[in-house]
Amino acid sequence: MGKPYINNAVIGNGSMLGCVSETGELIRLYWPEIDFPQHVEKILVGFFDKNTPNSTMWLSEGNHEVFQSYIEDTNILQTVVNINRLSIQVIQTDFCVPGQDILIRRYGIRNTGNSSLHLCMGLASHIISHAFDMGNTLFDFGLDALVHYRHDSCWAIASDVEVKEFQIGNNPFRAVWEGKLNGIDSIGMSPDGALLWDFGNISPQEEKFITLYMVFANSMNLLKSLARKARNTKYEHFLNITTEYWTKYLRDCVNVRSGSDKADKIYRRSLLLFRLMTDINTGAILASPEIDEYFTQCGRYAYCWGRDAAFITTALNEAGLYRDSERFYDWAVRVQDSEGFWHQRYHVNGNLAPSWGIQIDETGSILFGMWKHFLYTKNVSFLEKVWPSVLKAAAFLEKFIDSDTGLPLPSFDLWEERMGEHTYSTAAVIAGFYAAASIAGYLGISGEIKGRWLRIADKMKKSLEDNLTDKESGVFTRSVRTKLNPWGNEPSPDTVVIGVNSKGYTREVSAMDDRIDISLLGPSVPFDIYQPDHPLIRNTAEKIERTLYCEKAGGIYRYHDDKYAGGNPWVVSTLWLALYHIKAGNIGKAREYFHWSVKCATGLDFLPEQADKNDGKPCWVIPLTWSHAMFVLVMKALLKNGGIGNPGDTV
Repeated sequence: MGKPYINNAVIGNGSMLGCVSETGELIRLYWPEIDFPQHVEKILVGFFDKNTPNSTMWLSEGNHEVFQSYIEDTNILQTVVNINRLSIQVIQTDFCVPGQDILIRRYGIRNTGNSSLHLCMGLASHIISHAFDMGNTLFDFGLDALVHYRHDSCWAIASDVEVKEFQIGNNPFRAVWEGKLNGIDSIGMSPDGALLWDFGNISPQEEKFITLYMVFANSMNLLKSLARKARNTKYEHFLNITTEYWTKYLRDCVNVRSGSDKADKIYRRSLLLFRLMTDINTGAILASPEIDEYFTQCGRYAYCWGRDAAFITTALNEAGLYRDSERFYDWAVRVQDSEGFWHQRYHVNGNLAPSWGIQIDETGSILFGMWKHFLYTKNVSFLEKVWPSVLKAAAFLEKFIDSDTGLPLPSFDLWEERMGEHTYSTAAVIAGFYAAASIAGYLGISGEIKGRWLRIADKMKKSLEDNLTDKESGVFTRSVRTKLNPWGNEPSPDTVVIGVNSKGYTREVSAMDDRIDISLLGPSVPFDIYQPDHPLIRNTAEKIERTLYCEKAGGIYRYHDDKYAGGNPWVVSTLWLALYHIKAGNIGKAREYFHWSVKCATGLDFLPEQADKNDGKPCWVIPLTWSHAMFVLVMKALLKNGGIGNPGDTV
């Protein structure tokens, strides 16, 4: 059936994550973890007049008027759809109940016409199965519900209105469209089924309501118990406890008033998103809800990266979400490889996700983040808890040094595109050593250990300046010993052959990659190795601005001649440069980039990964947790330095 790439809205409760299209279709649903498994292939809801054959109109498909919004300061989504061909207005309310494995879909249907109609509603559902022919469906007469089940999970679609008809398999989507379901078979080895409700005659301006309870469990008997309980609970109760949960959550965060209603809304939406992207069972933080299940355009996004942690956990701390930040580092300790490093990316349960090589900035970033977290909380017990992990990581990093260059050995860059020895990765490792030394010092660990790590960091910093700078222009270069063409011969005439592992394999690599990249700010932002007024940083930032600014749409590209997803300016890149300008005292320039990011937000106040290079509209991944983290960091920093100003301010 295929899936759209873009999620317009997300709902969830930390163990369940739902993705909704701009027309109200539930296109993805994850449980019992927010990244796996995905249960929904296709769910469509349709309405028809029983007196008019083949009059079914799908709610999320067709030329309808659609308005979508969240109930203010919650993760409760409302989609209002005017189906003019039937003269009805449908208000669909979607949310996941906190602390319960239930997704609620509430429909309010009003007859907006001048005559009565015999209204029926149908639902057709097809589940995704991760094993061939293992997605199954049944109709449970006791629950009056459609049930999907497979090896390790089952879920019901129950309602507070009696089901009139049902069908298992045999093209239930077409059956709903035709308005007649065949319920002779109540169980079958089929991944799909359908339900139909009959509301009877509805007079002009009359309203009807129905609540769907999508209940999940690991066994059929538990599912039946939970579904019965849900059906016996009033919709208003679920709505109230969910509203109260999100209201209290925001109230307990650090709130801001910037003078810009739009910016404040994006800030609050960022905080609400952080909780949805944090797995309640493990503490892992998801980069984004999935957008490309079958790897057709990218390497997927529904994973947890340590790379993002240096930014995201700092944003969590700035928002007062110290516990969420600490739970991430608790998770990091648990998933750390026995050799001491952290892998490129993980599933939220801690298992290794699909990866293509070590990415050493992950390890340096997590060490750096641990120390930064302590500086917010001053909780010594946290340092004591993570110390064994710090010791293992630093020991690994000591061995992961190229004896020829003094830099970290070749690994993938932070964009996961090139194997080499990179400025950003080196800065992350240096910051990791400094952080480890600071932790050792604070805990009173052997001075010899602290001193050794400080000496290694200082020596690597000198190697960074010796090997990864353009002496003529006084700027950082992106990489040395880099594999620029992963599939063939190097495009550069200046190459070297290096060993790649202990079995004696070698690789031809380019001696240098001098492409300008936003990550060249890394030695200053976030890793604090150099002050922003250091000539290397200042010169690099100026060249980044000259080279990477998008003249047509504004914003900053990720790197020169970036081709990914069409090659557009990134919210992360633009706000990264804004953070540098704040540190450098260039508040006016930082405000300019901040307000550009505000314009990039969607109508639901989500920030994308990228903005279209021609018109500045949000594109590709929506929402991206990293983008929201950078927004929070820049906004909080601006508020500490005179405020966010107004769009168009030049000072």
